[in-house]
Amino acid sequence: MALVRSLRARVVLWVSVALTVLFAVTIVGLDMAFRNSSERALLELLQVQGLGLISLAEPASDGDLLLPESNIDPQFLVANSGLYGAIFDGSGRALWLSLSLIGRDFPIDELPPPRETRYQRLDVPGFPPLEALLMGIEWEFGSGKASPFTIAIAVSREPYDERQAAFRRNLIGWFAGITITMLIVVGGLLTFVLLPLRKIERQVREVEAGERVSLEGKYPTELIPLADNLNALIDTERRRLVRYRNTLDDLAHSLKTPLAAMRSLLGDLKSRVSGEQLGALTHELERMDQRVSYQLRRARASGSTGFGTTPVPVAPAVDDLKLTLDKVYRDKRVKCDTEVGAGAVFRGDPGDLTELLGNLLDNAYKYCRGRVRLSARSADDRLAITVEDDGRGIDDAFASVLFQRGKRADESVPGQGIGLAVVREIVELYHGDVGVARSALGGAQIRVELGRAGAL
Repeated sequence: MALVRSLRARVVLWVSVALTVLFAVTIVGLDMAFRNSSERALLELLQVQGLGLISLAEPASDGDLLLPESNIDPQFLVANSGLYGAIFDGSGRALWLSLSLIGRDFPIDELPPPRETRYQRLDVPGFPPLEALLMGIEWEFGSGKASPFTIAIAVSREPYDERQAAFRRNLIGWFAGITITMLIVVGGLLTFVLLPLRKIERQVREVEAGERVSLEGKYPTELIPLADNLNALIDTERRRLVRYRNTLDDLAHSLKTPLAAMRSLLGDLKSRVSGEQLGALTHELERMDQRVSYQLRRARASGSTGFGTTPVPVAPAVDDLKLTLDKVYRDKRVKCDTEVGAGAVFRGDPGDLTELLGNLLDNAYKYCRGRVRLSARSADDRLAITVEDDGRGIDDAFASVLFQRGKRADESVPGQGIGLAVVREIVELYHGDVGVARSALGGAQIRVELGRAGAL
């Protein structure tokens, strides 16, 4: 029971349980009522047949009773008809036995006293189950003499039991059909009633996937507050991310400016301090700058799921970065080929995509001899990006530590060694993979595959 999580399944389950209990009680009640009715009809039949025999009995000259067979029920005259009769005197001697007994004795052991009526069930070998009526009477003859007699009537229970079983089967069949029909109707109604909830569920998934910015459409009155609260949550989350990014930008600006001023002051101190002291101060200042840059860039990789935003096209971001890097490295005259698949999108924060592509392309431009190639493809919720160059490449032994902070493939090229560390951080936030291999161009190939980040 605890494993049933679907609201529709729970309702159908509990309705089926309730209907089963209700119909079971109803079936038992109707079955008992039918059985009691059959029992009363059976007892009335016995009583009528017994009174009929009494009315037909005639006194004999020897003090016994005679029963002319011309007017009795024809079933008494047919062998094994299911209706049996007998008349006994006070000593238990059979004065009359119906032909339906076909020579057998009436199956009773004890006669009732006069003016007593007794009903009993009889299970006798050679007979079907019987319901019997024993009526003790006292017959007063014309001479004034009164003698006791017993009128015995027995009816086979087989037809009644068969009707009872047939009624029970029909009852169960009808109620089973009603139950199944009602469950189908309830299931259909629930499907219709839950359509607005399914619509909200679908739109929430689309918001999470970055395919829509808010919940839209007409909802029932009961669901309007839920839709409004979800839209408010989406809007609050979006504005929180904007404030977060703005705060980081402000922090970056406030830290970079003092660091630049300190470098300028160190230049003015060249004539006042020794070269060793100046080198130590410059080194520590560079370390501060690297740490600040790394932590800020790491924090900016927010890992946003695209919550309440639309998917980010990859091609424009690649074109903008290529244009910028072509200007930065114009002296190297780098030829950069890009191949971005149609419909390639990034399901996340645009800043994360720019940060990742910028670091990958910047490294490729920095370490190449003259050629760089970038390709990007989207499939389902995954985005694969491959960046290659024709430089010296990356040794297998160094590839495992390349994405650690401060590690660089070529110390002769200026840099801080934090670009690929930021790439690794973004890849982890988006549940992706990153790998290094030898490029067909002769240099390094870095392949990144990104999914969609988890909840913040």
